[in-house]
Amino acid sequence: MKAVHLSLLMLFSFFAVTKSASQIYNQNVEAKIVVHEGEEWIELTATAYNKTTFTQSIRYDFSVIRNDIGASNFSKNTQNGRQVVEPGQRTDLSTTTINAKPEDRVVVLLLIYDDNDQIIAKDRVAYNDEETSDTEVKEEFVDKLQADDKQGDIGDSYDGIQLMGVVLDETKTKAGRDFYQLFYSSYLANQINSERIISLRESFSMGNNTRIQVLVDENIIFEFFVRTQYDYLKSMAEVSIRRVGMHFNRLNREANLIKRF
Repeated sequence: MKAVHLSLLMLFSFFAVTKSASQIYNQNVEAKIVVHEGEEWIELTATAYNKTTFTQSIRYDFSVIRNDIGASNFSKNTQNGRQVVEPGQRTDLSTTTINAKPEDRVVVLLLIYDDNDQIIAKDRVAYNDEETSDTEVKEEFVDKLQADDKQGDIGDSYDGIQLMGVVLDETKTKAGRDFYQLFYSSYLANQINSERIISLRESFSMGNNTRIQVLVDENIIFEFFVRTQYDYLKSMAEVSIRRVGMHFNRLNREANLIKRF
């Protein structure tokens, strides 16, 4: 447990913009998290600035990582997508909000990738953070975490550390992103906080229609065709949350049944 605790501290104390011998970040594209602080909420906007004279095609991951201070588990919520950034342009990628006075340790991390899926820019904002001086070890841990995250096996690689509350945003349209926000707000309100990964995946269908699938560990739990009306999206979010809750309850019953035998 001592090693696990050290690794956890290293994770949340270092996602800084650093330079290494192998790569210099923020050189061609600059990642920047813009913070707007209110009385009750802090709004954080992920931005990308193209510092070159040619168009950049990028992919980004914008994550909010929380850790209960004194506990050994953490949760991660990530918004991701692709963007084309024109020369000299600064563009908003995604926005998230957190409580103005978070009690947990919170790290907000922005990673930007190039066409070869290599990290070219990053920025972070942290609250209730703890600093350590072992920079090289922290970099190695962060790189390993990012590699495991891409392979989908994060959470199993570190004994005693478990990801909770992961909801992946794989939507493509504004209506899809609105659904994601409604779903995730309901997810938090219902305190589901499962260790299983939920994906909200939007794909293009016939004509100009899109379809959203709600998946748990790549199993489709619910799907529907997207409409832009707020009331419709809200009702679909409520139905999706109920289906996800029923799915988790069924899995728990099956696990308890297996234990009895």
